[in-house]
Amino acid sequence: MHLVESLEAFRVVVPLPEPLFVWGRVITEREFVFARAQAGGQTGIGYGLGRVAGIVEIIERHLKPLVVGRPAHAIRPTWEAARRAMRMIGEGGAFARALSIVDLALWDLHTKLIGVPIWKLLGGEQREVPCIAIAGYYQPDNPVGKVRRDAEALAAAGYTGFKLPIGEDRDLDVQRVRAMREVVGKDALIGVDASGTFDSVKQALDVWRALKPFDIAFLEDPFPADRWSLAIALAQRGGMPVAFGESLSAPDAVQALGSPAGVDIVRPDVTHQMGLTGYLQAITPALESHKTIFPHYFPDLHAPLVAALGGAWVEESPAEADTVGFRLLRAEQPLIRSGMWCVNERPGFGIVWDEDALQRFRRP
Repeated sequence: MHLVESLEAFRVVVPLPEPLFVWGRVITEREFVFARAQAGGQTGIGYGLGRVAGIVEIIERHLKPLVVGRPAHAIRPTWEAARRAMRMIGEGGAFARALSIVDLALWDLHTKLIGVPIWKLLGGEQREVPCIAIAGYYQPDNPVGKVRRDAEALAAAGYTGFKLPIGEDRDLDVQRVRAMREVVGKDALIGVDASGTFDSVKQALDVWRALKPFDIAFLEDPFPADRWSLAIALAQRGGMPVAFGESLSAPDAVQALGSPAGVDIVRPDVTHQMGLTGYLQAITPALESHKTIFPHYFPDLHAPLVAALGGAWVEESPAEADTVGFRLLRAEQPLIRSGMWCVNERPGFGIVWDEDALQRFRRP
């Protein structure tokens, strides 16, 4: 039995190839938080977006004492102890992300110690997972041209599924979605992401009607995370596939989305819903109800889970339209063939990190 010998957390800030213009903000870099757990000569790595302050401090101050010295395989007892420790403070926000990152590091460590890929440990057989390519973020000088350029590059690379942000300007969004459909053809899948910009079911329906002629596969995140009941209400009206869940931190909220009376497409996120342990708990109703499961970003983590547990797609930020810059941190890029993410045979989550890059982009 191996005991966890150490746990370290740190920030990494990666510059983007070109700025993103997202709902009134200009994004020039992406911040991640990493955790390393060591035992038996192996290192498990977990990570997630550093969108809120204090994640590193929570890991070092609150989670590290619960992890170091405990059996590396005792992941769920550690997860439950961490949740109990935070009950009086609250387990959303930064804590949910911190626990997610540590939980992922422990799963990565455990599967490396026993020498199996995570997707095989969880009983998977599927070797390829369809990708939806993120594309067409707003660009002030030529937003429609940006969509066309991204769509052309991605279609040439073999992608047949695409996701486009909407919500700033309905008339402009119609032009942008039309441009994408013209480039990728009638058979390609196109989904749209409103990123919580709508205030009412009526507003979401109005936008959906404007985009419906372009055969949209789903409307993602029509409302803010704390109004997930509105997403369910919208889905229950029928006629509009609603995708929701990525910004919810509590597994029980994601469970409600996956119930028969929930949304059409459940969007779990292993980096936000308290790690793989929380993910396993969160998606059970969706699996039982035969709902579509479409995890939120981080395909290095989610593709093995879809391969093992089920799901329709993962989403990717390809080199042709990179919106995250994550590829700068890998020493070996994933194999994506004709728009399909191919899971590999390496133990753990199977990621080969560029240690020099992690150090180069590391921040206090």
